[in-house]
Amino acid sequence: MQKVQSSIILLMIFMAVVFGVGGYLILTYLQDRPDMPEGTIPQTVNDAEVLLTFNPENAVRIVGPASAAIGSPGQQAQPAIDSGVAQTEITAVPTTPALDSAAQQQTELPTATPIPPMPEPTAVPPKITTIPYPVQSGDSLYNIARRTDTSIALMAEYGISATTLIPGTIIDLPIGNPAYCPGRQPYAVGEGDTAFSIGRRFGISAEDLQAINGLDASFTVKVADILCVPTN
Repeated sequence: MQKVQSSIILLMIFMAVVFGVGGYLILTYLQDRPDMPEGTIPQTVNDAEVLLTFNPENAVRIVGPASAAIGSPGQQAQPAIDSGVAQTEITAVPTTPALDSAAQQQTELPTATPIPPMPEPTAVPPKITTIPYPVQSGDSLYNIARRTDTSIALMAEYGISATTLIPGTIIDLPIGNPAYCPGRQPYAVGEGDTAFSIGRRFGISAEDLQAINGLDASFTVKVADILCVPTN
């Protein structure tokens, strides 16, 4: 029984000595260990101890082995440039809020080329117009039709007959419109007229009359129609 108690006492003394020596060694190591620069954290990368240094600009800089950055107390750590360990700087990129509205996106639209306005078509003067005509004593349809710009057939289309020719009255006489034939004179086609007879009367060929008035290939002329012919 006394042997057991003695063994326990010796074991406790031994453990106390071991803890005492261990605590002394730990305190000695901590006191002799140089201080690390402010803002650095030791980190093992690829089996090499390095220090991570944080700067105010959110940049993380790997400065190399911890032994190169840890110096004597009070001495500022310097990055190891020629230590053979690559120096890498990792910069944190601030995030930008995504634009949530198409109105905030500035998009330059192509400028539309203005289309010039279409010119208004020139109004073609009518072929026929009317003029006030005072009926004289002895007037007849034949006498009035001696004018080149009207004909008996044209007057008939406007309701003028022998019974309407009352002396002293004024009738609306239909004639070829001079504005329809600029540079020429209007001619009212009468009964029996052809393109050839009209051409001979005004000294031009049927082909010229056809070209001026846009006649068809058969040189067709219509009674009571208005053609443009040269002035006499």
